[in-house]
Amino acid sequence: MTCIHIGSSCLARGGAIISAFSDAHDYRITDGVRIWHFDWSDRFGPSLTNGKGEIRAKPYPPEGSPFWRCVMLWQRQGKRSEAFGAGAYLRAAIFDQPPVGTYTIDDRGLILNFDEPEGFDEDYSERRYVDRDGCQVGLRRRRGRRE
Repeated sequence: MTCIHIGSSCLARGGAIISAFSDAHDYRITDGVRIWHFDWSDRFGPSLTNGKGEIRAKPYPPEGSPFWRCVMLWQRQGKRSEAFGAGAYLRAAIFDQPPVGTYTIDDRGLILNFDEPEGFDEDYSERRYVDRDGCQVGLRRRRGRRE
């Protein structure tokens, strides 16, 4: 549980205390390269910990961190977990990588057909672009208009 003190420490003077309840254990999640430990609160989401239950001084990674992709996939897939290591305090957060969507495009770059398999996640699934023969192609970037 995390307590946040707002205002004066004495409630009679108008100060307040916010208590945020979190899960009884910490989680460990990985993207296959890096490992993060975090505490989960249904109200405030994840807060990074040091692996011993103590929240870090900077509890949130930067916006572009792969941590957010892993945690959002884990949350969308039902927050599955299992005990990790000897103690039951730390749990491994389990998520599946969403399937790749395949888009068939023509010479102009227009999508002719698309295959988004079951479990495809519009925000987090990889997209693969192919030509009519099934060979992978890269999309041309649009050039900005000069004014």
